[in-house]
Amino acid sequence: MKLPTISQAVANAVNTFVRFPLVLLDTIVGTACGLVLIEYNESIVPTVLVQILFGAILGFPLLTGLVLTAEKWKWGKAVSFGFQFAGVLFVALYSTTVPQDLTDAPAFHIMRLLMLTLGLIFFTLTIPFLRSENNLGYWHFCKTVVVRVLTAGISAIVMWGGLAIALAALNNLFGVDIPGKRYGELWVFINGVFSIWFFLAGIPKDLDSINEVADYPKGLKIFSQYILFPLVLIYFVILYAYLGKILLAWDWPQGWVSRLILGFIATGITSLLLVHPIRERIENSWIKTAARWFYVIIIPLTVMLFLAIWQRVSEYGITEGRYLGFATVAWLCVFTSYFIFSKKKNILFLTASLCIALFVVNVGPWGMFAVSEASQVNRLKDILVQNNMLVDGRVQSKHDSLQLETTRQISSILDYLSEIHGFDAIQPWFSESLKRDSTGIGYAFKDPAQIGKLMGVAYVRVWQSSVNGIITLTTDRDRVMDIEGYERMLRGQRISSGVTNREFSDQGIGYRIGKDLSTITITVWNEKNTADSLQIDLKPLVDNLTAKYGNASMEKIPPEEMAIAASNRSAMIKIFLSTIRIQRHEGSSKVISFEAQIAYKRGIGLR
Repeated sequence: MKLPTISQAVANAVNTFVRFPLVLLDTIVGTACGLVLIEYNESIVPTVLVQILFGAILGFPLLTGLVLTAEKWKWGKAVSFGFQFAGVLFVALYSTTVPQDLTDAPAFHIMRLLMLTLGLIFFTLTIPFLRSENNLGYWHFCKTVVVRVLTAGISAIVMWGGLAIALAALNNLFGVDIPGKRYGELWVFINGVFSIWFFLAGIPKDLDSINEVADYPKGLKIFSQYILFPLVLIYFVILYAYLGKILLAWDWPQGWVSRLILGFIATGITSLLLVHPIRERIENSWIKTAARWFYVIIIPLTVMLFLAIWQRVSEYGITEGRYLGFATVAWLCVFTSYFIFSKKKNILFLTASLCIALFVVNVGPWGMFAVSEASQVNRLKDILVQNNMLVDGRVQSKHDSLQLETTRQISSILDYLSEIHGFDAIQPWFSESLKRDSTGIGYAFKDPAQIGKLMGVAYVRVWQSSVNGIITLTTDRDRVMDIEGYERMLRGQRISSGVTNREFSDQGIGYRIGKDLSTITITVWNEKNTADSLQIDLKPLVDNLTAKYGNASMEKIPPEEMAIAASNRSAMIKIFLSTIRIQRHEGSSKVISFEAQIAYKRGIGLR
């Protein structure tokens, strides 16, 4: 292959700009915003640059799709620029919904950007070929786009790696000060300008000409037939064996199986798409048979996917992930029905249906964000009403003590709202502002623990179930430890089965750990090198913690709940456990390791 000369490369770049002027201007503006945000990330205040950046990200696939549609549908320049200008107005309108300070803003803004961007990518792949009946031409177009994306990505990585090493050489060999942020800025510039330009330059201008392309890469057939199809078969055996287990035991499917089902379906669809152009060849007649049975096989798995998601929803309500799970089930029903019963079996239906689905689930009161927030808020409301914590629409901080499971559920919902949506939906329940700024200005909300305190709830964070019977309990490090009456503290003592003895003779204190980590023996010396010992049994504390928090790992436990005190005439000791790992087996508890802060005061006996 003959490499282009510099003049040819410049000419190609100019031609690409002439073909995609608004697209490239959009990416240049977005890249500039990204570079400024990185450069001033430590001191920058809420800025419109964040909104422009989000709009530019959406603008790239949208404007690219409009240019390709204009070329494919033979629009004139005036019509083409008219639609592109409308696209610019659309992304500008979207930008106004984005907060200027993403640091404190709810995460759903970023999630929505990702979903809309993915939807517009499918829009770009679909809209130019809506009037085309040629499946082969559309397949070659998609192949060209995917190959160009991979090529641009690899080229960007190589270019960034080479230039990053050059910057490191300047720093280490010549003493040139290269701030760490320069590497990030270099990555943004390469991907925002070079990669986009390179990608666009490789898209055929005459989209009608690809209808006549007849070549098919042999490597794709080998990859599909000897790698992907065996993977599909392995998934099939595992999933249908598990389905048989469910039917025999008549037990609900586990939530984790949904990932395996989606992996099976995605791998199968990819395999069929890769061999689509050669399905009509005599030697490949098996492809049509495999495709026909694949879509039939999906049906029971779709039912199992629905049941797995429904189990989680019935227990914990709807979240964005579970909503997308239901949306995927609905899409699979439509998708499989089309490819089972339709005579055309146009592969364009795949990208078109995904494009529509992604836009439908992102907007309106039926969208994933609105439905998920409403579900969790209503779930929280029901819990508070049942426990007399919400009366006449106002939260009551004084109420009867709550069961552990109720506290967990409230804490879990508060944690979810804090991360994804913020607390605007429950603000009417409180007399004071739930934002950090008491005036209600800005996007930053109070910590979930603070909201729990306003409810009279001891907030705890459930971050995972037990793994292999081991649970981890962590104290709330933001709360103050009560060490009144003590003189000194040994901080950050990490204890495991390999650390059993430590002495701090200069401070006049040491400790020894029992073999099963259930006891701590504190030793206090005086100036005559005589000592007295105090043994502290950790087992009652561990039993209380496991009885209260069960088999779930927890965070933000109040420090006093993870503290134990003892004293004799030699010393007063108070041990605060920062973290403790406990092995649970058949009702018994065994300490695996822990981290502790040991506060002490020497007594009168050894003075």
